[in-house]
Amino acid sequence: MAGWVYRIALWLAFPWLFVDSLRRAIRAPAQHRIWLAQWGRLSSELPTGAIWLHAVSLGEVRAARPLIAALREDWPDCPLILSTTTETGARAARELGVPHFYAPFDYAFVQYLVFRRLRPKLLVVMETELWPNWLRAARAQNVPVALVNARLSDRSFSRYRRWGGHLLRDTLSCIRLICAQSEADRACFEALGASSADTVIQDCGNIKYDVALPTTVPWCAGERFVWLAASTHPGEEAVVLAAHRQVLIDMPDALLVLVPRHPERATAVAALIAEAGLAGQVGDDASTVAPGTQVFLLAQTGVLMRFFAAIPVVFMGGSLVPIGGHNPIEPALFGRAVVTGPQTRNFRDIYRQLDEHQAVRTVTNGSELAQAVLDAGRAPEDWRAVGDRARGVVADNRGATQRIMTGLARLLPSP
Repeated sequence: MAGWVYRIALWLAFPWLFVDSLRRAIRAPAQHRIWLAQWGRLSSELPTGAIWLHAVSLGEVRAARPLIAALREDWPDCPLILSTTTETGARAARELGVPHFYAPFDYAFVQYLVFRRLRPKLLVVMETELWPNWLRAARAQNVPVALVNARLSDRSFSRYRRWGGHLLRDTLSCIRLICAQSEADRACFEALGASSADTVIQDCGNIKYDVALPTTVPWCAGERFVWLAASTHPGEEAVVLAAHRQVLIDMPDALLVLVPRHPERATAVAALIAEAGLAGQVGDDASTVAPGTQVFLLAQTGVLMRFFAAIPVVFMGGSLVPIGGHNPIEPALFGRAVVTGPQTRNFRDIYRQLDEHQAVRTVTNGSELAQAVLDAGRAPEDWRAVGDRARGVVADNRGATQRIMTGLARLLPSP
Protein backbone atom coordinates (compact mmCIF):
# COMPACT_ATOMS: atom_id res chain seq x y z
CA MET A 1 0.00 0.00 0.00
CA ALA A 2 2.78 2.44 0.93
CA GLY A 3 4.38 1.88 -2.47
CA TRP A 4 1.23 2.85 -4.34
CA VAL A 5 0.72 5.91 -2.14
CA TYR A 6 4.30 7.00 -2.83
CA ARG A 7 3.97 6.56 -6.59
CA ILE A 8 0.67 8.43 -6.70
CA ALA A 9 2.09 11.26 -4.57
CA LEU A 10 5.10 11.57 -6.88
CA TRP A 11 3.01 11.88 -10.01
CA LEU A 12 0.54 14.26 -8.40
CA ALA A 13 3.50 16.45 -7.47
CA PHE A 14 5.06 16.24 -10.93
CA PRO A 15 3.29 19.22 -12.59
CA TRP A 16 4.00 21.50 -9.63
CA LEU A 17 7.65 20.44 -9.33
CA PHE A 18 8.25 20.83 -13.06
CA VAL A 19 6.59 24.24 -13.34
CA ASP A 20 8.14 25.55 -10.13
CA SER A 21 11.67 24.47 -11.03
CA LEU A 22 11.24 25.89 -14.55
CA ARG A 23 9.96 29.18 -13.13
CA ARG A 24 13.02 29.46 -10.88
CA ALA A 25 15.30 28.69 -13.81
CA ILE A 26 13.68 31.42 -15.91
CA ARG A 27 13.93 33.96 -13.09
CA ALA A 28 17.59 33.13 -12.49
CA PRO A 29 19.10 31.90 -15.77
CA ALA A 30 22.53 31.60 -14.14
CA GLN A 31 21.08 28.82 -12.00
CA HIS A 32 19.75 26.75 -14.91
CA ARG A 33 22.09 23.88 -14.00
CA ILE A 34 20.10 23.37 -10.81
CA TRP A 35 16.95 22.78 -12.83
CA LEU A 36 18.71 20.50 -15.29
CA ALA A 37 20.35 18.42 -12.55
CA GLN A 38 17.09 17.98 -10.69
CA TRP A 39 15.65 16.40 -13.83
CA GLY A 40 18.66 14.19 -14.54
CA ARG A 41 20.69 16.35 -16.95
CA LEU A 42 24.10 16.64 -15.31
CA SER A 43 27.11 18.71 -16.27
CA SER A 44 29.63 17.08 -18.59
CA GLU A 45 32.33 18.23 -16.16
CA LEU A 46 31.30 15.67 -13.55
CA PRO A 47 33.57 12.60 -13.67
CA THR A 48 32.26 9.09 -14.22
CA GLY A 49 33.15 6.10 -12.09
CA ALA A 50 33.34 8.22 -8.94
CA ILE A 51 32.42 7.75 -5.32
CA TRP A 52 29.13 9.62 -4.98
CA LEU A 53 28.62 11.25 -1.58
CA HIS A 54 25.23 12.78 -0.81
CA ALA A 55 24.76 15.33 1.99
CA VAL A 56 21.48 17.22 2.20
CA SER A 57 22.54 20.61 3.49
CA LEU A 58 25.20 22.69 5.20
CA GLY A 59 25.24 20.69 8.43
CA GLU A 60 25.70 17.36 6.66
CA VAL A 61 28.45 18.75 4.40
CA ARG A 62 30.31 20.09 7.43
CA ALA A 63 29.93 16.75 9.19
CA ALA A 64 31.25 14.97 6.09
CA ARG A 65 34.56 16.87 6.03
CA PRO A 66 36.60 14.22 7.86
CA LEU A 67 35.01 11.52 5.70
CA ILE A 68 35.83 13.45 2.52
CA ALA A 69 39.45 13.78 3.65
CA ALA A 70 39.63 10.05 4.43
CA LEU A 71 38.07 9.05 1.09
CA ARG A 72 40.57 11.20 -0.78
CA GLU A 73 43.45 9.70 1.18
CA ASP A 74 42.43 6.04 0.92
CA TRP A 75 41.23 6.15 -2.71
CA PRO A 76 43.30 8.94 -4.32
CA ASP A 77 42.78 7.59 -7.84
CA CYS A 78 38.99 7.42 -7.53
CA PRO A 79 37.20 10.74 -8.14
CA LEU A 80 34.76 12.04 -5.55
CA ILE A 81 31.53 13.90 -6.32
CA LEU A 82 29.06 15.46 -3.91
CA SER A 83 25.34 16.11 -4.26
CA THR A 84 23.27 18.34 -1.99
CA THR A 85 19.69 19.54 -1.84
CA THR A 86 20.21 23.11 -0.62
CA GLU A 87 22.22 26.09 -1.83
CA THR A 88 24.00 26.43 1.53
CA GLY A 89 25.17 22.86 1.16
CA ALA A 90 26.27 23.57 -2.41
CA ARG A 91 28.37 26.53 -1.28
CA ALA A 92 30.04 24.41 1.39
CA ALA A 93 30.78 21.71 -1.20
CA ARG A 94 32.38 24.22 -3.54
CA GLU A 95 34.51 25.55 -0.69
CA LEU A 96 35.84 22.03 -0.18
CA GLY A 97 36.75 21.79 -3.86
CA VAL A 98 34.53 18.74 -4.50
CA PRO A 99 32.66 18.55 -7.84
CA HIS A 100 29.04 19.22 -6.97
CA PHE A 101 25.56 18.83 -8.38
CA TYR A 102 22.03 19.17 -7.05
CA ALA A 103 20.29 15.95 -6.06
CA PRO A 104 17.71 14.79 -8.62
CA PHE A 105 14.02 14.39 -7.96
CA ASP A 106 13.06 10.82 -7.03
CA TYR A 107 11.43 9.77 -10.27
CA ALA A 108 12.55 6.44 -11.70
CA PHE A 109 13.29 7.88 -15.17
CA VAL A 110 15.31 10.73 -13.64
CA GLN A 111 17.37 8.39 -11.47
CA TYR A 112 18.00 6.17 -14.49
CA LEU A 113 19.45 9.13 -16.38
CA VAL A 114 21.67 10.08 -13.45
CA PHE A 115 23.10 6.60 -12.89
CA ARG A 116 23.60 6.05 -16.62
CA ARG A 117 25.55 9.32 -16.77
CA LEU A 118 27.64 8.93 -13.59
CA ARG A 119 28.18 5.16 -13.39
CA PRO A 120 29.36 5.55 -9.77
CA LYS A 121 31.41 2.87 -8.03
CA LEU A 122 29.88 3.56 -4.63
CA LEU A 123 27.03 5.67 -3.23
CA VAL A 124 27.56 7.03 0.28
CA VAL A 125 24.57 8.75 1.88
CA MET A 126 24.97 10.97 4.94
CA GLU A 127 22.42 10.44 7.71
CA THR A 128 18.97 9.23 6.61
CA GLU A 129 17.97 9.97 3.03
CA LEU A 130 15.76 7.03 2.07
CA TRP A 131 14.43 7.81 -1.43
CA PRO A 132 12.99 4.58 -2.86
CA ASN A 133 13.56 5.09 -6.61
CA TRP A 134 17.06 6.42 -6.01
CA LEU A 135 18.15 3.39 -4.02
CA ARG A 136 16.37 0.99 -6.38
CA ALA A 137 18.25 2.53 -9.30
CA ALA A 138 21.51 1.98 -7.43
CA ARG A 139 20.62 -1.68 -6.90
CA ALA A 140 19.63 -2.10 -10.55
CA GLN A 141 23.01 -0.70 -11.60
CA ASN A 142 24.89 -2.88 -9.05
CA VAL A 143 26.12 0.19 -7.18
CA PRO A 144 26.71 -0.60 -3.49
CA VAL A 145 25.02 1.85 -1.11
CA ALA A 146 26.22 2.85 2.36
CA LEU A 147 24.18 4.91 4.81
CA VAL A 148 26.66 6.60 7.14
CA ASN A 149 26.19 8.60 10.32
CA ALA A 150 22.67 7.20 10.14
CA ARG A 151 20.12 8.20 12.72
CA LEU A 152 16.39 7.95 13.35
CA SER A 153 14.47 10.29 15.61
CA ASP A 154 11.71 8.82 17.74
CA ARG A 155 9.15 10.49 15.47
CA SER A 156 10.72 9.17 12.27
CA PHE A 157 11.02 5.68 13.70
CA SER A 158 7.35 5.65 14.70
CA ARG A 159 6.24 6.90 11.29
CA TYR A 160 8.43 4.46 9.37
CA ARG A 161 7.25 1.58 11.53
CA ARG A 162 3.61 2.50 11.12
CA TRP A 163 3.50 3.49 7.46
CA GLY A 164 6.65 2.11 5.82
CA GLY A 165 5.45 -1.38 5.04
CA HIS A 166 6.88 -3.23 2.05
CA LEU A 167 8.13 -0.01 0.44
CA LEU A 168 10.42 0.71 3.39
CA ARG A 169 11.67 -2.86 3.65
CA ASP A 170 12.43 -2.94 -0.08
CA THR A 171 14.21 0.41 0.14
CA LEU A 172 16.31 -0.71 3.09
CA SER A 173 17.20 -3.92 1.27
CA CYS A 174 19.02 -1.80 -1.32
CA ILE A 175 21.54 -0.68 1.33
CA ARG A 176 24.64 -2.80 1.88
CA LEU A 177 26.05 -0.98 4.91
CA ILE A 178 24.40 1.11 7.64
CA CYS A 179 26.80 2.91 9.98
CA ALA A 180 24.55 4.14 12.79
CA GLN A 181 25.34 7.05 15.08
CA SER A 182 24.55 5.09 18.24
CA GLU A 183 23.47 1.70 19.52
CA ALA A 184 19.89 3.03 19.82
CA ASP A 185 19.92 4.04 16.13
CA ARG A 186 21.36 0.66 15.16
CA ALA A 187 18.55 -1.10 17.01
CA CYS A 188 15.94 1.11 15.32
CA PHE A 189 17.16 0.23 11.83
CA GLU A 190 17.19 -3.43 12.76
CA ALA A 191 13.64 -3.19 14.08
CA LEU A 192 12.52 -1.65 10.77
CA GLY A 193 13.75 -4.71 8.91
CA ALA A 194 17.08 -3.44 7.59
CA SER A 195 18.95 -6.48 8.87
CA SER A 196 19.38 -9.08 6.15
CA ALA A 197 22.00 -11.36 4.71
CA ASP A 198 23.19 -8.57 2.38
CA THR A 199 23.01 -5.66 4.85
CA VAL A 200 25.47 -4.94 7.66
CA ILE A 201 24.29 -2.64 10.46
CA GLN A 202 26.82 -1.42 12.99
CA ASP A 203 27.21 1.28 15.60
CA CYS A 204 30.10 3.42 14.32
CA GLY A 205 29.48 6.49 16.48
CA ASN A 206 28.80 10.02 15.33
CA ILE A 207 31.16 11.38 12.69
CA LYS A 208 30.42 14.91 13.87
CA TYR A 209 32.72 14.27 16.82
CA ASP A 210 35.61 13.90 14.35
CA VAL A 211 35.45 17.47 13.10
CA ALA A 212 38.82 19.20 13.52
CA LEU A 213 39.21 22.37 15.54
CA PRO A 214 39.03 25.00 12.80
CA THR A 215 41.64 27.66 12.37
CA THR A 216 39.77 30.90 12.86
CA VAL A 217 40.35 34.44 14.05
CA PRO A 218 38.12 34.94 17.11
CA TRP A 219 35.73 37.84 17.03
CA CYS A 220 36.86 40.67 19.27
CA ALA A 221 34.33 40.63 22.11
CA GLY A 222 35.83 43.61 23.97
CA GLU A 223 35.32 44.21 27.68
CA ARG A 224 31.54 43.82 27.75
CA PHE A 225 29.78 40.68 28.94
CA VAL A 226 28.59 38.96 25.75
CA TRP A 227 26.40 35.95 25.18
CA LEU A 228 25.49 34.27 21.91
CA ALA A 229 22.15 32.89 20.70
CA ALA A 230 23.00 30.77 17.65
CA SER A 231 20.78 29.23 14.96
CA THR A 232 17.49 30.55 16.33
CA HIS A 233 14.11 29.94 14.70
CA PRO A 234 10.72 31.71 14.49
CA GLY A 235 9.05 31.77 17.88
CA GLU A 236 12.41 31.54 19.60
CA GLU A 237 13.86 35.02 19.09
CA ALA A 238 11.10 36.62 21.16
CA VAL A 239 11.97 34.31 24.07
CA VAL A 240 15.69 35.07 23.70
CA LEU A 241 15.06 38.82 23.60
CA ALA A 242 12.84 38.64 26.71
CA ALA A 243 15.65 36.75 28.44
CA HIS A 244 18.15 39.42 27.43
CA ARG A 245 15.93 42.12 28.91
CA GLN A 246 16.15 40.26 32.23
CA VAL A 247 19.92 39.93 31.90
CA LEU A 248 20.23 43.68 31.34
CA ILE A 249 18.62 44.37 34.72
CA ASP A 250 21.64 42.84 36.50
CA MET A 251 24.21 43.49 33.76
CA PRO A 252 23.26 46.77 32.05
CA ASP A 253 26.25 46.63 29.71
CA ALA A 254 25.55 43.09 28.46
CA LEU A 255 25.51 42.43 24.71
CA LEU A 256 23.55 39.70 22.94
CA VAL A 257 24.84 38.44 19.59
CA LEU A 258 21.79 36.97 17.87
CA VAL A 259 22.27 34.71 14.84
CA PRO A 260 19.08 33.41 13.16
CA ARG A 261 19.41 30.04 11.47
CA HIS A 262 18.24 31.62 8.20
CA PRO A 263 19.80 35.05 7.60
CA GLU A 264 17.04 36.01 5.16
CA ARG A 265 14.86 36.46 8.26
CA ALA A 266 17.03 39.35 9.45
CA THR A 267 14.43 42.02 8.68
CA ALA A 268 11.72 40.21 10.66
CA VAL A 269 14.07 39.59 13.59
CA ALA A 270 15.21 43.23 13.57
CA ALA A 271 11.56 44.23 13.94
CA LEU A 272 11.28 41.94 16.98
CA ILE A 273 14.32 43.61 18.53
CA ALA A 274 12.70 47.02 18.08
CA GLU A 275 9.39 45.77 19.49
CA ALA A 276 11.24 44.51 22.57
CA GLY A 277 12.54 48.04 23.16
CA LEU A 278 16.16 47.03 22.70
CA ALA A 279 18.84 48.92 20.82
CA GLY A 280 19.70 46.73 17.86
CA GLN A 281 22.37 46.75 15.20
CA VAL A 282 22.39 44.62 12.06
CA GLY A 283 25.57 43.57 10.29
CA ASP A 284 27.35 40.78 8.51
CA ASP A 285 30.61 40.54 10.46
CA ALA A 286 30.21 42.33 13.82
CA SER A 287 33.62 43.94 13.36
CA THR A 288 32.31 47.16 14.88
CA VAL A 289 29.56 47.16 17.47
CA ALA A 290 28.37 50.58 18.63
CA PRO A 291 28.76 51.16 22.39
CA GLY A 292 25.04 51.59 22.91
CA THR A 293 24.06 48.43 21.05
CA GLN A 294 22.27 45.88 23.21
CA VAL A 295 21.61 43.27 20.50
CA PHE A 296 23.84 42.68 17.52
CA LEU A 297 21.95 40.80 14.79
CA LEU A 298 24.33 38.81 12.60
CA ALA A 299 22.86 38.33 9.13
CA GLN A 300 25.41 35.98 7.59
CA THR A 301 26.01 32.24 7.42
CA GLY A 302 29.27 30.36 7.78
CA VAL A 303 30.90 32.63 10.39
CA LEU A 304 29.71 31.13 13.66
CA MET A 305 33.07 29.54 14.42
CA ARG A 306 34.78 32.84 15.19
CA PHE A 307 31.97 33.66 17.62
CA PHE A 308 32.16 30.25 19.29
CA ALA A 309 35.87 30.94 19.69
CA ALA A 310 35.25 34.28 21.42
CA ILE A 311 32.01 34.09 23.40
CA PRO A 312 31.89 31.81 26.47
CA VAL A 313 28.11 31.67 26.93
CA VAL A 314 26.27 30.03 24.02
CA PHE A 315 22.59 29.23 23.61
CA MET A 316 21.93 26.79 20.77
CA GLY A 317 18.64 27.50 19.04
CA GLY A 318 16.03 25.21 17.57
CA SER A 319 15.61 23.81 21.05
CA LEU A 320 12.91 26.02 22.60
CA VAL A 321 10.67 25.33 19.60
CA PRO A 322 9.93 21.89 18.07
CA ILE A 323 12.81 21.90 15.58
CA GLY A 324 14.95 19.33 17.36
CA GLY A 325 17.99 21.41 18.28
CA HIS A 326 21.30 22.09 16.57
CA ASN A 327 24.78 20.66 16.84
CA PRO A 328 26.54 21.50 20.16
CA ILE A 329 29.81 19.86 19.12
CA GLU A 330 31.20 22.92 17.31
CA PRO A 331 31.04 25.21 20.36
CA ALA A 332 32.32 22.32 22.52
CA LEU A 333 35.46 22.17 20.35
CA PHE A 334 36.32 25.60 21.77
CA GLY A 335 35.52 24.53 25.32
CA ARG A 336 32.08 26.11 25.28
CA ALA A 337 29.31 24.43 27.19
CA VAL A 338 25.93 25.29 25.77
CA VAL A 339 22.59 26.30 27.13
CA THR A 340 19.78 24.50 25.33
CA GLY A 341 16.05 24.08 25.39
CA PRO A 342 14.44 20.65 25.83
CA GLN A 343 13.83 20.03 22.10
CA THR A 344 17.04 18.20 21.16
CA ARG A 345 15.82 15.08 19.36
CA ASN A 346 18.07 15.71 16.32
CA PHE A 347 21.13 15.32 18.56
CA ARG A 348 19.66 13.23 21.36
CA ASP A 349 22.70 11.00 21.90
CA ILE A 350 25.12 13.94 21.94
CA TYR A 351 23.02 15.89 24.43
CA ARG A 352 22.54 12.75 26.51
CA GLN A 353 26.28 12.34 26.85
CA LEU A 354 26.80 16.02 27.60
CA ASP A 355 24.13 15.82 30.28
CA GLU A 356 25.69 12.71 31.82
CA HIS A 357 28.98 14.62 32.15
CA GLN A 358 27.30 17.79 33.47
CA ALA A 359 28.48 19.59 30.36
CA VAL A 360 25.25 21.29 29.27
CA ARG A 361 22.47 23.31 30.88
CA THR A 362 18.87 22.75 29.83
CA VAL A 363 16.20 25.43 30.20
CA THR A 364 12.51 25.43 29.35
CA ASN A 365 11.60 29.13 29.06
CA GLY A 366 12.94 32.67 28.86
CA SER A 367 13.26 33.16 32.62
CA GLU A 368 15.34 30.02 32.98
CA LEU A 369 17.44 31.05 30.00
CA ALA A 370 18.12 34.46 31.58
CA GLN A 371 19.07 32.79 34.87
CA ALA A 372 21.46 30.40 33.12
CA VAL A 373 23.17 33.28 31.31
CA LEU A 374 23.46 35.28 34.55
CA ASP A 375 24.85 32.28 36.43
CA ALA A 376 27.47 31.75 33.73
CA GLY A 377 28.37 35.44 33.79
CA ARG A 378 28.66 35.61 37.58
CA ALA A 379 30.77 32.47 37.90
CA PRO A 380 32.94 32.36 34.76
CA GLU A 381 35.43 29.87 36.21
CA ASP A 382 32.68 27.39 37.01
CA TRP A 383 31.21 27.82 33.55
CA ARG A 384 34.64 27.31 31.99
CA ALA A 385 34.89 24.01 33.84
CA VAL A 386 31.55 22.96 32.33
CA GLY A 387 32.95 23.84 28.90
CA ASP A 388 36.09 21.79 29.56
CA ARG A 389 33.89 18.78 30.30
CA ALA A 390 32.04 19.37 27.01
CA ARG A 391 35.35 19.39 25.14
CA GLY A 392 36.26 16.15 26.91
CA VAL A 393 33.04 14.49 25.72
CA VAL A 394 33.98 15.35 22.13
CA ALA A 395 37.51 13.98 22.57
CA ASP A 396 36.23 10.72 24.09
CA ASN A 397 33.89 10.05 21.16
CA ARG A 398 36.22 10.50 18.21
CA GLY A 399 36.92 7.66 15.80
CA ALA A 400 33.69 7.24 13.84
CA THR A 401 35.37 8.16 10.54
CA GLN A 402 37.86 5.32 10.76
CA ARG A 403 35.16 2.81 11.65
CA ILE A 404 33.09 4.00 8.67
CA MET A 405 36.08 3.74 6.36
CA THR A 406 36.69 0.17 7.51
CA GLY A 407 33.11 -0.67 6.52
CA LEU A 408 33.37 1.11 3.18
CA ALA A 409 36.56 -0.79 2.35
CA ARG A 410 34.50 -3.98 2.26
CA LEU A 411 32.31 -2.43 -0.43
CA LEU A 412 35.08 -0.77 -2.42
CA PRO A 413 38.44 -2.41 -1.77
CA SER A 414 41.55 -0.37 -2.39
CA PRO A 415 43.16 -1.05 -5.78
